[in-house]
Amino acid sequence: MRSTWMWIPTLIFAAACGGEAGGAADWAGTVEDSAGVQLVKNSLTPLWGEGDAWVLEDVMTIGEAAGDPDYQFGQIAGIVVTADGRIVLVDQQAQHLKVFDPAGVYEQTIGQAGSGPGEFGPGVGPVLIGRGDTLIVPDLGNQRVNILRSDGSEPADFRMSFEQGIPARWDITETGDLVYQLRALNLPNTEQRETLDLIATVSYTGEIMDTLLTPARGESFTFGDDGQPIRMIFAPEPVWSMVGDDGLSFAVNDVFRLSMYDALGTLNRIVSVPVERKPVTDADIEFFMETVDRLLEEQGVPPEQAEIVKSTFNFAEFFPAFLQMIPGPEGSLWVQRVQEPTGMTAEERETWNPLLDLGASEWDILDAEGRYLGALDMPHRFQPVTFEGDLVYGIWRDEFDVQYVRVMRVVGLEATA
Repeated sequence: MRSTWMWIPTLIFAAACGGEAGGAADWAGTVEDSAGVQLVKNSLTPLWGEGDAWVLEDVMTIGEAAGDPDYQFGQIAGIVVTADGRIVLVDQQAQHLKVFDPAGVYEQTIGQAGSGPGEFGPGVGPVLIGRGDTLIVPDLGNQRVNILRSDGSEPADFRMSFEQGIPARWDITETGDLVYQLRALNLPNTEQRETLDLIATVSYTGEIMDTLLTPARGESFTFGDDGQPIRMIFAPEPVWSMVGDDGLSFAVNDVFRLSMYDALGTLNRIVSVPVERKPVTDADIEFFMETVDRLLEEQGVPPEQAEIVKSTFNFAEFFPAFLQMIPGPEGSLWVQRVQEPTGMTAEERETWNPLLDLGASEWDILDAEGRYLGALDMPHRFQPVTFEGDLVYGIWRDEFDVQYVRVMRVVGLEATA
């Protein structure tokens, strides 16, 4: 299955439902038809009955806080699984790939920091897996996309032109086509200000093959007339994921309303869940900025520079309805809730990182027909990256922010099969 990862430029420095799935008679939603588009309207009553809910069980954890450097990670920026079960991750801090066998045993490191052939720059990631177990590794620092083929042939790459825009997100289709979301920088004093993003498939040599969507650009990051960046925290953003047989799920995350497109780009289903957006309070903002202060101090940023950085932060009036979505087993779609700073426990507040923990541990799960199954809690400080069958591979951080690859199994799939 695909691996997906997001790059968002907010760094501190830079009627009846078709199908006969179990429990369908208890589903509290409705389905209507509008000009050939299926409107799936959910309630917050889960389809899961007592004992039906999926749960996660640990399979293995890869990594060490200290000891063997082959098992130590700096900043994991993507994980994929090859056809034979090998686990490949990209470490953005170390600027290389690491490969582990299906049991989590280290095999090899690919690449190193640098700008030459076989080297990766700062901002490398994610890693995606294309046709024939080809590894595709975007490298913003070197403004190129690396193509590493499994047949042993020479690595290739293609250039990224930032004049066209910055890739805000990468994905890959079931058939192995590379997909990206391109966002124009809209630098000050430019004659034309782009108001739309581009979501398109891209060949392995860099040519745009097909435009999938051109959504209105998000509001999280812009430049002011004075050239200074403006960061709008919790602002609505276009959110999307490749799903099913080269389909696409899309939404602007101020509303839990997902538009589902098929492989031909035809809108065939709109799925909604009645999520009430909560206001961003003064207490939320205060805690957020206190945390930014702490992180800047820990990173040794001089006080004068820290004040400049903090002056670029602004806050939306409301939290998003959700943060992101990931395709899961049996055609399900997992949608992550947003973590409200003042909604955390005291323990969670001590280790909260505004760059890594905007997503809550609670995920809302929809089945393949868009019906609301219910919610599932992920482990605290665990971010799923990709599903392979009933296994979910993701990044887990301990209380010291040491990162690990964690693999878990989704148990109970047969309950709603």
